[in-house]
Amino acid sequence: MTSDESAGDASEAVSPTAEVDTIIQQARTAIEEHALGDAREKTNQGLALAPENLTLLDLAGFVCFFLGDYLATEAHCRRALALKPDHAYACKGLGLALARLGRLDEGVQSLERAIALAPQWADSYWDLAVALMEAGRPDEALQVVARGETAVPAEAKRFRGLAQTIRIRGRR
Repeated sequence: MTSDESAGDASEAVSPTAEVDTIIQQARTAIEEHALGDAREKTNQGLALAPENLTLLDLAGFVCFFLGDYLATEAHCRRALALKPDHAYACKGLGLALARLGRLDEGVQSLERAIALAPQWADSYWDLAVALMEAGRPDEALQVVARGETAVPAEAKRFRGLAQTIRIRGRR
């Protein structure tokens, strides 16, 4: 093989980083298209190549949650937290998964940690309030909504709508 042939082969090869980036984009596209099975396949493919890629772990946790596979969500979030203990998104995902698995107290702790790590992020307040509402704890859920409305005033209207939903469900 000549040096020219060798250089040609190298330029045609896809780098592992480029391949992982492509897989991440494909997974995101599948999520946007609500093709969660395809997204799960892509995240699994990506994690086989880059098991410590935080973006892939986040995407995999998200996909598994919406597929109802809360044990897999828990596993992905715990792996992400092992890599980055102060990762609010993984704390939030873990909290939601634990709540759905019937481990509400652990889930609340994880969601509260997400709030502590990113106090201006409305999603963690929202998800904690919903978890508490679903667990039949409307008074606590309303307290979380009030905290969220104070911490993230730009989302006040959305939080007021959630508070109304909690009050309605709490009367049933």
